[in-house]
Amino acid sequence: MSTVVDTPQGIHRLRSYRAHLLPLHCDLADPHSLADEGLLPTIRVKAVTATQAEAVAHLATGKKVLRVERVDD
Repeated sequence: MSTVVDTPQGIHRLRSYRAHLLPLHCDLADPHSLADEGLLPTIRVKAVTATQAEAVAHLATGKKVLRVERVDD
């Protein structure tokens, strides 16, 4: 069973995304390599788009979002 959301643009399926978060007051030289190694915190969110997932992750945690990845349901 899929989760859907009704928007003014129509009905859209919510997809799962993993957001890689940057710790507060973070000054890392290469945060992407740390994310690749699984050393940064993550949160999983449901959203229609990756852009929406990034915003939801930021609002939920208060942290900067390095990147989001789609996770197959």
